[in-house]
Amino acid sequence: MRIRDLLERDPFREIEGVVKITDHDPIRVWREMDEYVPTEKVRQALREVLETLLETKRGATERACVWVSGFFGSGKSHFLKVVGYLLENRELRDADGRIHRSQEFLCRKFGLENYLPHLQHEFRVKVLFINLLDCDPQNPELSTISRLILRSLLEAQGFSTSFWIAEWEKELRALEKWEDFRSWVQQKFRRSWEDERKLNAETVLKQALPALLPDRYRSEEEASQAVQESKRKFNTVEPSRTVGELVEFAERMGGNTGRVVVLLDEVGLYIGDSVDRLKDLNSVAEQVVQRGNGKILLIASAQEALRDLVPRLTRDAQILSWLQDRFRAKVHLEPAEVQEVVAERLLKKTPGGAQQVSALLEQKHGTIRAALVLDSRWQDRDFVAHYPCPPYAVRLIQDVMGSLQTTTEEARRLSGAARSVLQLVHGILRGEGGMPRGAEQPLGWFVALDLFFDSLRGALSVLRSEQMRAFSEIERLGDVDGLPVLRIAKVLFLLQHVGTRYPCTVDNLASALVSSVDVDIHALREKVRLGLQRLREQGWVAEEGEQYRLLTPAQHVLEQEVNRNHPTVAELKEAAVNLLRDVLRDFRYEHGEIRRQLAVSIEVDGTVLREGGVLKVALYTPLADVTDDVLLEKSIGDGTTVFWEAAKDGEFGQLIKRAVAVRKTLEQWRTRPLSEEQGSYRDRLEKEDRQLWEVRLPQLVQSAFMRGKCFIGGNEVRSDGDDFVAAVREQLRGIAHRIYTDFIDRRPMKDDDCAAILTWRPGNVLPSIYSELYLITPDQQIMRDNRYLKAIKSEIQRRQNTGPDCSGKALVEHFEGPPYGWDPRLVRLLAATLVKAGLLGVRYQGRDITDPNDPQLRAIFSQAREFQRAAFEILPEVDWRRASELCSRIFGVQGGDTFERTAALVQEQSRHWCQLAGQLATRCRDNSLPQQLEEQCHRFTEHLHAIAQTEEPNARLRRFLEVADGLEQDLSAVRRLKEFDFDRFRLLRLFVRQTQGWGENLEGENAGKWRQLSEGINAPDVLDRWDALQGNFAALWNVYLEDYVRQHRAFQDHLAGVLEDLRKHPSFAHQPDRAENLLQPLRRWQCDGEGRPAEPDFVCSRCRLSFSDMAPGKIQMEKQEIVRKLDGLLPKPPRLESLRVERTVDGEGSLEAVVDEVRRYFRQAGRPVRIRIEAEPLG
Repeated sequence: MRIRDLLERDPFREIEGVVKITDHDPIRVWREMDEYVPTEKVRQALREVLETLLETKRGATERACVWVSGFFGSGKSHFLKVVGYLLENRELRDADGRIHRSQEFLCRKFGLENYLPHLQHEFRVKVLFINLLDCDPQNPELSTISRLILRSLLEAQGFSTSFWIAEWEKELRALEKWEDFRSWVQQKFRRSWEDERKLNAETVLKQALPALLPDRYRSEEEASQAVQESKRKFNTVEPSRTVGELVEFAERMGGNTGRVVVLLDEVGLYIGDSVDRLKDLNSVAEQVVQRGNGKILLIASAQEALRDLVPRLTRDAQILSWLQDRFRAKVHLEPAEVQEVVAERLLKKTPGGAQQVSALLEQKHGTIRAALVLDSRWQDRDFVAHYPCPPYAVRLIQDVMGSLQTTTEEARRLSGAARSVLQLVHGILRGEGGMPRGAEQPLGWFVALDLFFDSLRGALSVLRSEQMRAFSEIERLGDVDGLPVLRIAKVLFLLQHVGTRYPCTVDNLASALVSSVDVDIHALREKVRLGLQRLREQGWVAEEGEQYRLLTPAQHVLEQEVNRNHPTVAELKEAAVNLLRDVLRDFRYEHGEIRRQLAVSIEVDGTVLREGGVLKVALYTPLADVTDDVLLEKSIGDGTTVFWEAAKDGEFGQLIKRAVAVRKTLEQWRTRPLSEEQGSYRDRLEKEDRQLWEVRLPQLVQSAFMRGKCFIGGNEVRSDGDDFVAAVREQLRGIAHRIYTDFIDRRPMKDDDCAAILTWRPGNVLPSIYSELYLITPDQQIMRDNRYLKAIKSEIQRRQNTGPDCSGKALVEHFEGPPYGWDPRLVRLLAATLVKAGLLGVRYQGRDITDPNDPQLRAIFSQAREFQRAAFEILPEVDWRRASELCSRIFGVQGGDTFERTAALVQEQSRHWCQLAGQLATRCRDNSLPQQLEEQCHRFTEHLHAIAQTEEPNARLRRFLEVADGLEQDLSAVRRLKEFDFDRFRLLRLFVRQTQGWGENLEGENAGKWRQLSEGINAPDVLDRWDALQGNFAALWNVYLEDYVRQHRAFQDHLAGVLEDLRKHPSFAHQPDRAENLLQPLRRWQCDGEGRPAEPDFVCSRCRLSFSDMAPGKIQMEKQEIVRKLDGLLPKPPRLESLRVERTVDGEGSLEAVVDEVRRYFRQAGRPVRIRIEAEPLG
């Protein structure tokens, strides 16, 4: 039985494939409408559109915009066209030439008869069919959707699609000059206006307007200006203008019954990534909803649902929410609906045919299920419905076709060359293009995926022309046991376009090539594997993991170069070593609970990767030429090394060859100019390079080691698990336990913990490690015989005795090695504890440091670098008897008679004098004594504080002995300060400051005394000069007292005379109160006291004027300012007369009065004045 015998309808009949909504040929449209298969979802969508139309009878509706979405081939265009013919009653013509009205035919076909009366009697609908893939988005005349809709509306009315020309046509019709215009053009140019307006519209209008409308346009120049103005004015098309004209047209069609429906097909591809077009669509939809008044419906189709536009919006994502508000009605066509259409229109079986297919499935159920594994979710009914296609074939090829159009341009090119999924299946059944006639094949035959490739060849030649030409080269590769390699390449090409859903594995490729129910799927898979190997050897296929990818011709050229870069044996061994270098780059061995990092030496295939550690690892990769016996023998003689041999691995060998070849090729291409496609393939190879070196090869080599053999100390050791690095650490752990027998599984938490002991005092808290290591006794003393301290002390003593380096670096290196393995922080902490105990001295930057409180010690023990630069020595025991003698001599107390009592006495006296010296330093600063005295007190205090704070007696006495000479000298000054009269010093200092102006003008013996007092009060040896300074002060005070009283009296007399003179000013006659108020600055200096200065300010207690304040010039300066202000109180004279002054001057005061009068005249003039002065002596 043949396939055609199973089918209900003739598979060789003509059907329409790709539907274009702008194709209105009555016969083709008839076939499109007649064979349209409405699923229940489609029927529901049509009802919603009709309900929206009925809703507009009540006025505006928010559901005036509809968004239709669905992937390529889902039938969006067909659905849109059906909607158009359902809403506008257009003519259809069947195969026999009979005429049908579209509304009646479609309503009856879809079971929508109840809507027919409404459509025929209540509405007059005009549908604008706009296929956006026919429009060039780069054309400025068509760039926005607003312009496209308006052009379609103009075209539907018979107007020009040039906006400015259409406006003239409307104007001529409104003026009832349209027919006269058309006749004039025909007579003048011998052609119709419709022909002339395409290229000659401007010339025609310039001549026609003066002829037909002479009252408006008196000449061609005026007409030309009007035409140019119309071009400027009407070239811009805003959404509001478009929707406004749509509404006007609807009202002209039938008042309340007129409706315009705008169908926009493939709006998503037209918009692309253009935010401007998206905004334009949003504005159009907004205008339709807000200004359409229910007379306009906007129905747009796109591959994406509205929410899926978000990834394409790099900015202004807010537009999406606006669009969702505008397009409230949404229709989504699922790919499953296309499968239903194909099954219904082409593959629907007769009852007998369905029974035959079911019987075949039942008989060969296991074989069929094992073969058709591309998508194993299919049910038996799916198999029957879609046979002879695999049950998932329609969905798969639909996904492939959708993936082919990645850009608007590709979608446009595909729309002109592509066939719908329906047409592809139809072409396979009919055997178009040299394919076997599928309908004539026997029952049991399957449509293999490569037949879909052949059926798609026309579209693929448009979009992937170079790739299609390459298949002729692939064809020359022949076949593998009867399976053409070309067939494998075809299905690989298709599947890799949907590789995320259908991975391009051997199993899936074999399943796609199944062409018979009797297939041996296992044999077919082996043929596919060998065919892929041949394609790869010839540079046509790349393998990525377990998936394959067909290369383009440009990529093929590059892949051949990769194959030519076959690595040498030396290159492979070097690559294996470098691979392990990367795998173990961050390898660390950490010992004990504290995870102490111990150095490990590593070598791979005899090449040293890392050296310097006691622990060693010797690795041998799958490429190494070594035997088990050799490694066993080596391990017997070296018990501190892990010898590990990886198992041989064929896949590792193949992949590392590929990895080396790819990397060599990429290096050669680094400076070579490549085409865009070659550059893209280079990026793929770079990704493969990273995948091989960073993921796949590390996985394989570690797996090979885990399957290999490990030898330690003459024994083969087993490693479990699948983590190679962890297994190496585990083997090292056993060796480390045997080597590091004195390991301390403790370490300070942070660097500062190492130096914490230096400033510690009994009773204070130390980091817990000090107690964990038993460094402090229960009575808060350092345990000097602690075994860890003894180890450090013994090693330093050994080095002192034998002469080796005794630096911190040498100590760290020693205790890092066997048998210790100590953390460097631990070494620093133990050494610091010895310093605190007074048992260890430090040599650092030329200084010998024994004081635990020395600021530099904290940096040495808390910073690893500084510790390494320091050197250490064991200190001798301290001379306590010498300390006792010094304590008695310096502090004036009886010295101690034992070591312990001497140490306690030094601490007691240090605390006492430290407190006293601190108080004296404060008094020196508060009373402004020379800074040297304060510094001397501070230095004394610091030494004593350090001694008092040193809790370890040995270190305390050593510190005391080191600074004893300085303490004795400083204590003398402290004792004198203790008896010093600070109040008297403060009085002398104040006298010098308050009387400085007076003192600097002294002469003779008093000048010398003043100089001695002012300099001595600030001298560092003020204590030595103190008695002499007090004598100078007593003598100077008596002189100052007389001078001050005399100066005070003269100042007050002068002040009284100036005030009296100022009150004679003319302003007192005009504004006496204000004038008197201006004298306030001088009046505040008036004083009626005796003018006798008093301590501690050394000024008159009434006026508080200092000696310097009472200078005569001060009164004169203030007087000048007051005179200027008094002049300002005078009324402005009507006319300024010349000033004549004739006066007898008998003193300085009379002269100043003349000058004041001239100055007042100058101010009143307000401009330059000429002065003539004549003076002659009297008598």
